[in-house]
Amino acid sequence: MRKLTQTLLAICAGLLFGAQATLLTGCNDDLAADSYYTFTGEMMSDYLDRPDFSLFKRIVERSGEMSFLATRGSRTLFPATNEGVEAFLKEFGYASVEDIPESYCDTLVKAALVERVLYTFNLMTTHQESNQLDLPLIIVSEGDSLDENGMALSIINRRAAIINELKNDSVENGVVHPVNRVLVPNTSLGASLLEDNHEEFSIYYEALRRTGLLDSLSRYRDDDYEVWKNNYEPYSQSMQIGNEMYMGKRPDHRYTGFTLFIVPDKVLYEKYSNRFNEGMTMDEKIDALYELAEERYDDVTSAAIFGLDKTDPATGLTYKQAYWNKESLTSRHNPLNMFLSYHILDRLFTSTAKLINCWQINTQLADPTEWINTMLDYTTIKLERVYTTVDPEVPTSGKYYINHSEANAYTNYERIPGSHLSVPDAENFSLNVAYYYVDDVLAYDETMRTKVMNTRMRIDFLTLCPEFTTNNIRLCGNPTQGYNSGDNSEEGTEGGGHNWYIPKGYLKNVEFSENTIFFIERPIIAWSNMGGDVLGVLGTSYDITFRLPSVPPGTYELRLGYTALAARGIGQVYVDNVPQGLPMDMRILGNDARIGGLYNGWSGWRNKDENASGIYTTEELEENERIMNNNGYYSAPKSVFFNNDGTDAPRYSPSNCTMYYNSCNLLRRKICNVEVEPNRYHTIRMRSVLTSSTVSDFTLDYMELVPIDICGAGGLGEDMN
Repeated sequence: MRKLTQTLLAICAGLLFGAQATLLTGCNDDLAADSYYTFTGEMMSDYLDRPDFSLFKRIVERSGEMSFLATRGSRTLFPATNEGVEAFLKEFGYASVEDIPESYCDTLVKAALVERVLYTFNLMTTHQESNQLDLPLIIVSEGDSLDENGMALSIINRRAAIINELKNDSVENGVVHPVNRVLVPNTSLGASLLEDNHEEFSIYYEALRRTGLLDSLSRYRDDDYEVWKNNYEPYSQSMQIGNEMYMGKRPDHRYTGFTLFIVPDKVLYEKYSNRFNEGMTMDEKIDALYELAEERYDDVTSAAIFGLDKTDPATGLTYKQAYWNKESLTSRHNPLNMFLSYHILDRLFTSTAKLINCWQINTQLADPTEWINTMLDYTTIKLERVYTTVDPEVPTSGKYYINHSEANAYTNYERIPGSHLSVPDAENFSLNVAYYYVDDVLAYDETMRTKVMNTRMRIDFLTLCPEFTTNNIRLCGNPTQGYNSGDNSEEGTEGGGHNWYIPKGYLKNVEFSENTIFFIERPIIAWSNMGGDVLGVLGTSYDITFRLPSVPPGTYELRLGYTALAARGIGQVYVDNVPQGLPMDMRILGNDARIGGLYNGWSGWRNKDENASGIYTTEELEENERIMNNNGYYSAPKSVFFNNDGTDAPRYSPSNCTMYYNSCNLLRRKICNVEVEPNRYHTIRMRSVLTSSTVSDFTLDYMELVPIDICGAGGLGEDMN
């Protein structure tokens, strides 16, 4: 069995796609014979001649895909051994491979194929890929599953283990990883997934059913988009963005998805033993959950946020008077309905690999964090990967939490433990729904609103739109794969990534003009964009409006974080369609007199108290911050960096990485103070006032919403992290 060099793999990479584009138009379409080119070395088709893969080989033959596996290319195959196929036949009631329908054989083969080379030694602990069915393969290598030799196993979709003795076997057109079970794609919708797996969470499942929220999880693919997407060319012309040329891919589909955070029954019995016990009837358990929900939202602020104090035209009563009862569970104003809606996100996270963008965050200073909308209107949830360097009280470093906060001045030094997130042992995702377990209930209650959210909220623009996550646009590809020819081609990069342009009408809650080019750069850790990726708005007169994230009522300072370059644009920023200050010029650097920053070149260390190469004292830089703030600017954060110490994980090292704080072209611009009103969505709009060039993009990296009692006059103050 031959092992290809990295050079040969690079030569093979990307050569498949011309043939593949035709093949994938139907389940069993056949390519013309002259479309194939077969190497003389061993291909995937030859690999299956081994005796222990005779049954999987027969599946491939019946699918009509054997000739495809003989073509040149750069792909990964996960074939099941004969023992694994026999277990599959028994599991699904087939007498032999010959009894499997040919169309389903095709499905099984495509479920086991990835259109790029994956070696297990290059995978993160939790790695997410898409197979030929455009369905996720979640590969988990956490070390708690061992083979008979005590070696850690990589588990795919919580079902099949890659066989250690046989993995990473190179062939001429890719790599083969034999597995011990057939990969069976889950093509069910959310309600079916939860119905099949709710034994451990019968209370939440029944509550979802009675509130009607279970029925709302049926949306999957927008079939209208399958028609009107053809009004747009599949790929745009190459675009000059900043210093590089890019090719943008139009999204193939427009999927809708949901992520549920579910409290298992045993957690309710243990943590709320005064309310729940196993001996209760299901009606009694639902009543107990209703009363818990009522308790969490029975306050004046909640009534204002959710419009419970407004008059319902149908009854003449307030919404709270009309629907706060156990007979109105399907109403969106019912407390149990509200309670459960806050446990549902408006996007699909099929694995923790994309739950939070952890790239470029120095975990000595800050936890990787995302702020995400929920299905309860006007609410946000905090997703966080918590490290002991930030919160020494967390039991295990690097685990995922919801609505957590370490003890700090903003919580009056009270630690908010939040809810720990874990992955169920059962298969936890389907076409449009994924679910995770949490070890406590979630609520947009007073603790969340006044403590957890009483902080500087740094929000990545790519989290504002659920379509980016659900359609695998956000965190697409391998961030360690630097800019290369794939960024300017239709095939994408060797790392599996694409850059994207978004058609008008594709995004919910975003509006932009016809001549606006809405472009997303794939993540690259060497780029000075938070998380490695960025949203670029281009065009001779672009005009785009977003909905601001939901935060509790109050006054906030709104900031935009961005990368300044000479090729950038100038845009007028509006809030609720009211212009805010002078236009924002992204062409000027931090050491420009209009900003007044003290910088040691583009990326030299600024603070000589921390590094001998610095040229300013801490006191000088603190005074300079006041000058910059008076001019409407902040230095970029200290907890974010670009470049990376190693390719297997995002690690900060002063010798290899550049702290954002030290770079004079990385800045935060204060836009205005925003008075957030209850029961209302606010908007932010950017309109070009520089019409000389289509390449002068307005980069939207991240925004910050900071309560005024932190950053305002006489406030608590904030660090530079």
